[in-house]
Amino acid sequence: MELESFFHVAIKVEDPEPAAEFYREHLDAEVLERRRAAESDDQFAVDAVVLGIADKRVYLFDQAPYEAAGLVEEQPPGFLHFGYVVEDGIEDTFARLANDGVEIVMEPAVYGDKRIAFFVAPGDIRIELIEYLEDDSSE
Repeated sequence: MELESFFHVAIKVEDPEPAAEFYREHLDAEVLERRRAAESDDQFAVDAVVLGIADKRVYLFDQAPYEAAGLVEEQPPGFLHFGYVVEDGIEDTFARLANDGVEIVMEPAVYGDKRIAFFVAPGDIRIELIEYLEDDSSE
């Protein structure tokens, strides 16, 4: 597996809006996106604010998407996971990880315009791999 880029950090907070305001005020964060669980029928629906800070994204969630989907027990506030972009091969990567006995939190699944999956690294650190799907709408 070759990582293309480090993409984001995800943090669980009680309420994403006041947390986002803190980052805007003190770290000059830009709000890139807001998500509302009530506006989605997706199994991963959560309230979230996506921030741009320097050259990275910070996701502020009221609960982890994999928590909302019932894939893990309730998570405490604080750090949730790192997200890395891979060019392709997420399915093969996860097959190798599973064969090596690595704990898989979520098998690869389509989420919007990407395929995502989660595994656990030493120290109980969750890592998300993100593979952007090809846009076939121009054909």
